[in-house]
Amino acid sequence: MYQYKKHFTLEEARNHLPRLKYEISEVMELKSKLDLMGFNIYTRKYRPGFNPDTLNEFPEDYIHMLEILQALNDDGIIVKGVEEGLVDFPALRKNGEEVFLCWKEGEDEIDFWHSLTGGYRGRRPIAEF
Repeated sequence: MYQYKKHFTLEEARNHLPRLKYEISEVMELKSKLDLMGFNIYTRKYRPGFNPDTLNEFPEDYIHMLEILQALNDDGIIVKGVEEGLVDFPALRKNGEEVFLCWKEGEDEIDFWHSLTGGYRGRRPIAEF
């Protein structure tokens, strides 16, 4: 039994890159804007001394960022790091092992994979996939 319901082939994951490059860049930009306005996306609160000029609980940029992340998640794409633009695609190796195809903002292609527990530091070349 696998941990993830959806698994991507390398080709399927790579087909998502044009969209992903745009949306991850947008998420990173929104995160920077939120930081500047004193909103912490992890605590979902403004830092002390930053008072928004609104009655809304959350900034519009935060809501937009969540919508992008949710849409990616709904498609089975896992954003692991907003600051780094780190993304994983659940996949199955030829031997049946469940792993992640790994992509990071700034990379042209999906050239790495890692085990479910290996993380970014455990990235292996795609030739070993």
